Amino acid sequence: MIKVPRAVKPRILEDNAANWTRNLLSARTKKEKDAAESKYRHTSIKAALKSMFHDKCAYCESKISHVSYGHIEHYKPKNTTTYRDLTFEWNNLLLSCPVCNGAGYKGTKFPLAVDGGPFINPCNDEPDDHFDFVYDQAAKLATVVGKTTRGKTTEVQIGLNRNDLRNRRSKWVQMLFVLKDLAQTKAEAAEILRQAKSNDAEYAAFARSLML
Repeated sequence: MIKVPRAVKPRILEDNAANWTRNLLSARTKKEKDAAESKYRHTSIKAALKSMFHDKCAYCESKISHVSYGHIEHYKPKNTTTYRDLTFEWNNLLLSCPVCNGAGYKGTKFPLAVDGGPFINPCNDEPDDHFDFVYDQAAKLATVVGKTTRGKTTEVQIGLNRNDLRNRRSKWVQMLFVLKDLAQTKAEAAEILRQAKSNDAEYAAFARSLML
């Protein structure tokens, strides 16, 4: 996870969020609620989030569009009475892969401080304050380690070390370590390492943390 500056609110939300929220909160039937709530899926909102997050999951930093449509993620879950009025709130929207945002991981969870939360929000928090990004060269494993209570809660409940994710991430970081030696003499290898630290690169937090 890396820090991601919040982009300017899309015009569609500037023009409609207040009215959409009133319609949602006044909906009485499931049909009315579904129709009102669906407005957050507007293509321009999704496009703005994809651009802001460089088509990466806000939580695990995996690229999305080549394997999935991705989710517009509500940091504070919209399907709870407490946060329903934030359904169209720009500052509550993130881009997520379907696994991080799935029922087995974040889903509708939102732990409060008493339960070790809230989750780290890459737009509001500095992830480096809450996580260490560790690569074990002997085991060849790249692991996200929560170093604060909130970081640990996020690591565990959102599954930032689930097996398939960690295996894919570890292979990428292992390759970067090989390139690190080549970069001493090969400009192309040095350029790949430079790009690996950029905002649009998968698992950039590891490339930056490991000073590749």
